[in-house]
Amino acid sequence: MTHLRYLNTTCAVCGESCRFTIPEAAGSVGSRDLDTRPAEPLRSTIYAWVKRCPSCGYCAPDPGKAPGGAAEVVKLPRYRWQLDARKFPKIANTFLCWSIIQEDLGVPAQAAWASLHAAWICDDEGEDVPARICRKRAADLLRRAWEQGERLAPQAGMDEALLADLLRRAGRLREARAVVKKTLEQNPHPVIADILRFQVRLIAASDRGAHTVAEARRFRQPASL
Repeated sequence: MTHLRYLNTTCAVCGESCRFTIPEAAGSVGSRDLDTRPAEPLRSTIYAWVKRCPSCGYCAPDPGKAPGGAAEVVKLPRYRWQLDARKFPKIANTFLCWSIIQEDLGVPAQAAWASLHAAWICDDEGEDVPARICRKRAADLLRRAWEQGERLAPQAGMDEALLADLLRRAGRLREARAVVKKTLEQNPHPVIADILRFQVRLIAASDRGAHTVAEARRFRQPASL
């Protein structure tokens, strides 16, 4: 059972008092998805990872803190549109707004994570098209992070494995296959190689669904590219 507590803070953008319900820290039991989404019970706490000021709409993990320039981003038409975009679930909009802030402040790696988290919300709501949009955005931001010399994960090949999953689940199968092939040629860590070979099978089957790392480890035999 997840226990709840409350965060009382003052919005760093508008100065209004805010109160948020948040779960106690939780771990996960079981295998992560190929796109790093954790198992339960941590999986179900996602609604509290980013919060929205009910007054001005500032979205952040802690609205009581704001990086320099965030207040200006919150006023942008692009941000205001995303805040209540009807094509996305409300919590997905919250993550996407945080993603916009990170992107506009020059932190594409963090923006990519926020967009991926928005995709998970869309998955939970059964919103396939918005989920694909979020994953495409996350993939584009990941590549932009590389251009700036940033990586989302420390181990060689992990970013590429994530990119392959983003592209596959967004329906960009040809691009995903190219990423897998290039990364396998670089002889990545065995676990990453297992994941990439599993991606080959999923791509060949036009499978855009969620799968776990544990599944990938069960399919260790070589796959044809």
